[in-house]
Amino acid sequence: MLYLAFPADLRERYAESTWLVYDKQVLETTFAPGDILLLSTWVVPHRAEQLQVIHRARQEGARVIFVGSKEDETDEWKRQLCSLGVYDFAFFGDEVVLGVLDDFIEHPRTPLDVRTYVDDSVLRTTNEEPVVVEEVKEEKVVLQTTEPETASVRPRWRRPRWGKPSPSTPERLQIVQPRLVVVVGLWPRAGVTAITYLLTKLFAQHLPMRSVACVEHPRPWPRMWDYFQLDERMSAEGYRHWTVDGVGQEIEVDGVDLVPLSPGWTGSTDGSQPMVQYIFRQMRKPVTLVDVGAQVPSDMLLGVADRIVCVLDCDPTFLSIAELGNQYRMLTAQYGESMVTVLNKWTRYAHYDDLFEDAVRVPYLDPNTMQQALWAGRFPDVSAWASELHELTERVVKPLLPTRVGG
Repeated sequence: MLYLAFPADLRERYAESTWLVYDKQVLETTFAPGDILLLSTWVVPHRAEQLQVIHRARQEGARVIFVGSKEDETDEWKRQLCSLGVYDFAFFGDEVVLGVLDDFIEHPRTPLDVRTYVDDSVLRTTNEEPVVVEEVKEEKVVLQTTEPETASVRPRWRRPRWGKPSPSTPERLQIVQPRLVVVVGLWPRAGVTAITYLLTKLFAQHLPMRSVACVEHPRPWPRMWDYFQLDERMSAEGYRHWTVDGVGQEIEVDGVDLVPLSPGWTGSTDGSQPMVQYIFRQMRKPVTLVDVGAQVPSDMLLGVADRIVCVLDCDPTFLSIAELGNQYRMLTAQYGESMVTVLNKWTRYAHYDDLFEDAVRVPYLDPNTMQQALWAGRFPDVSAWASELHELTERVVKPLLPTRVGG
């Protein structure tokens, strides 16, 4: 199915297509493998919503063609599109050339076609052995650049071939679909950061080096810098966080890319839209985790998460606070399909696990091991906790390990 998030009705031109007229309709549409979404900036004008639509459509197996305004055309935006697996994009001024859209629909571009904007690591996966690529400018027959107002004959349109590709058609790049995990708590001392670090380490065990990123949300008090003793790896004065320039720096520890807040950070802003934009720019890695702390972030961040891990301490005194119970019910109602509840520091003396449907129980782990990791400035060693963390691994980590899907 071809979906047209376009300001003009082109259903007559593209037979058997669906016209998506406004942004809310695009956001609520569910796509399927083999679908094509022609997404234009005139229907979905906000960058954060564009990223959300692209991320979800790519997750559902659809191919996305992006059409934007010349005013928004930058190399950084093109690189960001490529990092999300969108290689068919065009930017127009006052007039949109429909012939360009025809060509995109019928002839998908590959990373080699837009290699200027694609990460070298992605290009290397297109061939098992290094090859020398010679850039050749091919002469192409260009359709009428604009359709004259008096013209009654449209440019020639060849219907896309929806069947199996011919043997001569090269295989398209296999893209690793990235995953975003947001870890949040509802009350103090729930152990959100500890669970984030445990999950980070578990993901890192199943993936190659530097395949996992751990991001510190700007709302809580910063702890990552001190925990990992990052002053030994980088000068605090020279470190740039994404809240400063939208790009920021990463610091590698134990094969994981950390995105810590600067030491002494006093900001309390949620930074929802800039943060979501930063995360999408950085999601070339298979897995990105965000440590939110004991405060529920905005719907913008939760809405793009592949999994929300809600951490609850086993302290029974918090269960009597109606506000927390209402907050948990609200989260469950809104994000139940993507949310996993973790009962942290679980003990045999607690008897209320039936209050939380299908929750994951993490036992009270040896504090000496956690403290030793803190002294060493490293992630906790989870090798000895395989049985204790089995449920967490099976319910959160393994379902999100990236699989390769067609580009």
